[in-house]
Amino acid sequence: MSDIFIGYSRTDSVIATRLAERLRAEGWSVFMDVQTPVGRRWHREIEKELHATRAVVTLWSAQSRDSDYVLEEAEYGKREDMLFPAFIERVAFPYGFGRIQTADLVSWTGEPEHPGLAQLLESLRLHLNGAGLASSSLAKEVDGRFELTKPGQTFRDSLKIGGEGPLMVVIPAGRFLMGSPPDEPERFDDEGPQHEVRIAKPFALGVHAVTFDDYDRYCDATRQAKPEDRGWGRGNRPVINVSWTDAQAYCDWLNGQTERGYRLPSEAEWEYACRAGTTTPFSFGANITPEQVNYNGSSPYAGGKKGLYREKTVPVGSLPPNPWGLHEMHGNVWEWCQDHWHDNYQSAPTDGSAWLGGAPGERRVLRGGSWIIHGRNARSAYRYHFEPGLRNRIFGFRLAQVQS
Repeated sequence: MSDIFIGYSRTDSVIATRLAERLRAEGWSVFMDVQTPVGRRWHREIEKELHATRAVVTLWSAQSRDSDYVLEEAEYGKREDMLFPAFIERVAFPYGFGRIQTADLVSWTGEPEHPGLAQLLESLRLHLNGAGLASSSLAKEVDGRFELTKPGQTFRDSLKIGGEGPLMVVIPAGRFLMGSPPDEPERFDDEGPQHEVRIAKPFALGVHAVTFDDYDRYCDATRQAKPEDRGWGRGNRPVINVSWTDAQAYCDWLNGQTERGYRLPSEAEWEYACRAGTTTPFSFGANITPEQVNYNGSSPYAGGKKGLYREKTVPVGSLPPNPWGLHEMHGNVWEWCQDHWHDNYQSAPTDGSAWLGGAPGERRVLRGGSWIIHGRNARSAYRYHFEPGLRNRIFGFRLAQVQS
């Protein structure tokens, strides 16, 4: 198994070889298709190496962009959250890959100091050196368990039945003002009063919403009926038609599989992570576009321009992340939180904990908006609520994890 698989066109073999040498100098093992042993079936060997690797680096040029092989390799890397694209020519990004951050190696000729190369190396270091908690120097062992200590560290927990759980990222401790200020355009009264919340310890949150792949694995293991996908597709699309109660059952199963502390985020944790240090209506700024958020673009926010209305979900990771690396916090699917619904923030907790106290069947909070909502309802401060047993095509969820 290699740490890094390089996908490239044969016409770009010179720069691919140059990059492989630089990556090996970092101490990583690197696979290129020229290493296929004589007598082996080429495509089968490539597929075996690809499925065993930990990162896929694709070199984009006019030739590779039109190569079915490179596109297949890139698609696999994207699906497994381990794609690192680098442009070696000025070409359009292949259709269907969304707005994935890329490295610019167009002007790189092998020199050790190059901004695009530095960006690629740093991203690979974070992924390869920080992806596994048990082997990572970024994790601190306490009483035989590994605590999350490095904001931005990503990881997946192994499942007892095989495979891995959802991709998680460590969110830093800190303080923020929860809710919207009185002068925020198109705000609602239940978003106030604005109040300071202190998140005392780092916690982990899903990089994206739980997917059909994640949830279908649970359904198969527990012989539960799988939620309907409306014909939009399953795989890496966010699971829909799940209730708050369904999300709790999934968390219970995942904790049995991993012996970790998975749960739904509190409403405060959710907004803190969504804002990611920002104070504007959206983590992207004062307004949004459909290129950033999946919502009803025909109903923009605060005088913004009208745009695309997709009328369905998009695969997770399709749209740009917020400053803390979280995808689709605004729009796509409403995300269940742990809290009971309250009509405003009078007497709300200030420590980031879930605000409970309601009866078992009382309404629970949802956050983030969905593919069907107006722009104002995708704001960081906007709040929504429904009965915990209700399933809908606009409801999904994202996981939190706190170390014990």
